[in-house]
Amino acid sequence: MSDLRAAAVAVLEGNRRAGYTVPAEGLYPYQWCWDSGPIALGWAAAGRWDRAWSELRTLLSAQWESGFVPHIVFWQPCDDYFPGPDVWRTDRTPPTTGLTQPPLPISAAARLFAGDPDRARAHAAMSELWPRLVAWIEWLARARRGPHGACVIVHPWESGMDNAPCWDAPLSEVPSADDVHLARRDVATIAAALRPTDRDYRHYLGIVEALRDAGWDTERQADASPFAVEDPAFTAIAVRGAVELSSVASELGADASVLDEFVAGARSGLAGLWDDEVGWFRARDVRAGRALAPLTVTGLVALWAGDLPRARVDRMLARIDAWRASVPCEIPTCDPTAEGFDAERYWRGPVWVLVNWLAAEGLALAGFADRAESLRRSTLALVEREGFSEYYDARTGAGIGGQRFSWSAALTLSWLLDAGPHDRSRLA
Repeated sequence: MSDLRAAAVAVLEGNRRAGYTVPAEGLYPYQWCWDSGPIALGWAAAGRWDRAWSELRTLLSAQWESGFVPHIVFWQPCDDYFPGPDVWRTDRTPPTTGLTQPPLPISAAARLFAGDPDRARAHAAMSELWPRLVAWIEWLARARRGPHGACVIVHPWESGMDNAPCWDAPLSEVPSADDVHLARRDVATIAAALRPTDRDYRHYLGIVEALRDAGWDTERQADASPFAVEDPAFTAIAVRGAVELSSVASELGADASVLDEFVAGARSGLAGLWDDEVGWFRARDVRAGRALAPLTVTGLVALWAGDLPRARVDRMLARIDAWRASVPCEIPTCDPTAEGFDAERYWRGPVWVLVNWLAAEGLALAGFADRAESLRRSTLALVEREGFSEYYDARTGAGIGGQRFSWSAALTLSWLLDAGPHDRSRLA
């Protein structure tokens, strides 16, 4: 285990830049929003608390005035990524995208505050970050509340699960940017069969063009985008972030009322996405007014919100058990019996360390500590065997995608290696 720990720290060290950590050398050369949460926890688990706080401070320094936090911050000029700042043209300094991502850094900040042994440092860091974190939640409540009360994403990239099959139907209705030259760098590094297709990218860029033409107005993106979906995973991550931030408010001497109000509304919205017929939380297309298929792990990540009825958790677990009859590796990111499933292509089926971490913590919250521990151990065994891959073939467990991937290493340090899901306070 000490060798694995040292190897994980070496991955983070190798991906470290000035104040932040890239997800993977070459493939993702900038700072990504939701990656920064697990990465911060990884630095804390390695005992590098200053780097942990720096990760979040650097990300949030690029927050927009509205409270919106961009999903990529282009801190350094680089020709190795598409689409870069010249496509986004958000007119920000530093350059950023005009989309967001699940707010995992909010939970990370609360956990760093709770776990940092240097209380003076913790108080100073959280006092600086608190207004930005609360502004992020306030923006979500104000600008991204859907018809059911769940959080709306305006681009598949905002889900973090870019090409999940459940986005296929609403994405097919998006204008295609057919006149744009796709200067993709990802398929020069990773086999095209493991990445989103060019057709996907043209629709992705069609949304970018629509939002750019609307002036990157973060207050009106849910109206301006041709893609608008209430997403269970995004909602659950936002709920959990607000709950954990609220839990440290009294020690900080801060007012948590806006957080508690958000939690109540978003939890109700998440409940509205439950499909009792299939026993799963399903994303919902706001434009078409319909639940989306096939079933993917965006519904399973609802566990991370906590406070779910036991009967609903039982039904989701029964489905996960059934999936294992088709693929042996836990947890595939899409129903392996569905037409859109692909065991190797990015978010269409492979196993991700992050998803397993979210699911296991959610299971522990729901009272399934043994099941959570089993998932922790099986994921750790996969990492030990295959290394810190971006994702893993759901059939064979082979490590695929980017290698020396930061959140796979960070979560090995902060949870998979050092603590069970029932004991998230053991950061180091």
